[in-house]
Order: sequence, then structure tokens, then C-alpha cells
Amino acid sequence: MGSPFYRFNYVFLVFLSQLETDSNILLKKADMALRKYKMNVVVANELLTRKEEVTVISTAERITVRKDKILGDDDVEKPLINLLVEQHSAYIKEADTLETT
Repeated sequence: MGSPFYRFNYVFLVFLSQLETDSNILLKKADMALRKYKMNVVVANELLTRKEEVTVISTAERITVRKDKILGDDDVEKPLINLLVEQHSAYIKEADTLETT
């Protein structure tokens, strides 16, 4: 009896973090990084507000993520992770749909 064959499909959402001290050039650098490195998402952080707010940039949209003061979050990390997990799940679902058609 032959060994079982397992098929694995990996779907990666690739992202990059861009930290900048000058808010005027932050989004420009993030857009350049998105294209240059062919990322799915760039997380743009301004040095002074990086713990309170970041901007998640993709080719389709820009989303500002802020820490949730009501839930008592110490920083923006938890809502950022939630957004990236949500986007990755949507990315996987889209890849599965394309594969089955």
C-alpha cells in the first residue's frame, strides 16, 4: 500500500512595516515600498504616534488603525493584528475561489 499523498496550498499575505519621523513623506515611502517590494500590505508608522495609530496601505485602500481606548488597549498592536488576520482570511478565501473556478 502506497503512502498517502498530502496536498498543501499555502497562501501568504506579505506585509512590510514602514517607520518614519516625517509624516509628510511617510505615505509616499509606504506607497513606494508597496510597489517596489511587491507587498500586499504596508503598515505605515509615524514615530511619534506609532503606539496610538498606524495606517495600513494596500493597492486598494488605506485604513487607519487606532488603539481602542474603551477596551483599555495599551497600544495599537491588538487592533492591527485583528485587521491583518481579517485581511489574510479574505485573501485566502479569494485564492480558494480563484483555484476552484
